[in-house]
Amino acid sequence: MIFFDTRSTREFADVNHDRSFLRFAGSLALALLAARALRAQTQDPGFVLQGEGGLVTALVLDPAAPSTLYAATARGLYRSSDSGASWETRGHGLEGISVLSLAVDPSTPGTLYATTDKSGVYKSVDGGGRWTAANQGLASRYVGVVTVQNGSVYAGSEGGRIFRSDDAAGSWTELTPPTTRVAVTAIAVDPQASRNLFVGTNSEGIFRSADGGTTWVHTLGQLSKGTVWTLLYDPTKSSTMYATTHDGLFRSEDSGVTWKGLHKNLKSWNVLTLAIDPVVPKTLYAATAIGIYKSLDAGGSWTMQNPDLYVSALSLDPRATSVLYAGTHLGVLKSIDAGTKWEPLRLVPDPHAGATIPAAGPMPMPASNLPRLPVARRKAVPAPAPAAAPAPASALPSLPIRAVAPRPTPPAQRRLSIGDE
Repeated sequence: MIFFDTRSTREFADVNHDRSFLRFAGSLALALLAARALRAQTQDPGFVLQGEGGLVTALVLDPAAPSTLYAATARGLYRSSDSGASWETRGHGLEGISVLSLAVDPSTPGTLYATTDKSGVYKSVDGGGRWTAANQGLASRYVGVVTVQNGSVYAGSEGGRIFRSDDAAGSWTELTPPTTRVAVTAIAVDPQASRNLFVGTNSEGIFRSADGGTTWVHTLGQLSKGTVWTLLYDPTKSSTMYATTHDGLFRSEDSGVTWKGLHKNLKSWNVLTLAIDPVVPKTLYAATAIGIYKSLDAGGSWTMQNPDLYVSALSLDPRATSVLYAGTHLGVLKSIDAGTKWEPLRLVPDPHAGATIPAAGPMPMPASNLPRLPVARRKAVPAPAPAAAPAPASALPSLPIRAVAPRPTPPAQRRLSIGDE
């Protein structure tokens, strides 16, 4: 459940020991956007809110081939081999299974790991085409996070359980849990010293170990005992770390011993993930429950890049750092100018590919291919009616969604779902 403090616009989350709340949060975000659309109807009669693919639960880029991306969504798993220009459905063996996180093995092209809420860990060796369960020695089937670091695979589960595999998920060894009262939501390993291990939890903040997970120390500083979504190292300085949490963004400059909040100008403190520019590491992109923020001073201050989006994932192209991908409640978006403008990427195959597209706007998708998301659409504002019979207030259309001919959006207006045009 998410609570909104209207006095400080800070979001708080109680995830009940897993990440399945994302689906609920995505639905809530849609409801808020729909309400905003209705309030703004006299200003934007052509506004359309429509998603591609549904809520994105994971979005990863292959570090060995950055033009290859993988997106786990509410509708399934997709892969693009051309920087998001086109996508193909993947995921044989994962049908009907909720994917919570994805990880690409940086040393083995085409090898991926997926975690699920009921079926443990799955592995693919052919770029996500076929998946098989990889659960030998894995005592839990709810696995919230997986990461590949320093040649080992790490998985986090409920009950504070952490598992490590040194044979590419052929078998797992359980580490000492820092506490049994939490679920593990994030894992990070020091790139310079693999025995330095950090885990984020859903209700106790961060724990660190200097002996590979045998013993643990609870580290807080300014951190609250809340949900930690991701833990990242500065790519140029391993003593600098970042933690994204439901209570803000934090940075440590002493290898995770103490943490300081980075909240200036962040209207949403529910920071779900972070992308760091590997060339200019002071440039950060924060994914929040209300949009994407950008910082040019290592988190000292922030500016909003794309509002009105529930952003659950970010991936930055290491070869061209102005190229950024965002997983949202409306599908995948792409920016080629460091987050200034964004375009939606079509995950669902276009049945009209190759056909002539009318100049008035994009060709509509048939009803059978529309994503299962509400569509907020407004008609042109009607002419004023006589005072004795006022025009009825417009309302959102009722489901099921029907394909209708699109209306061109006036150049001076904007679509709230993808930013300024």
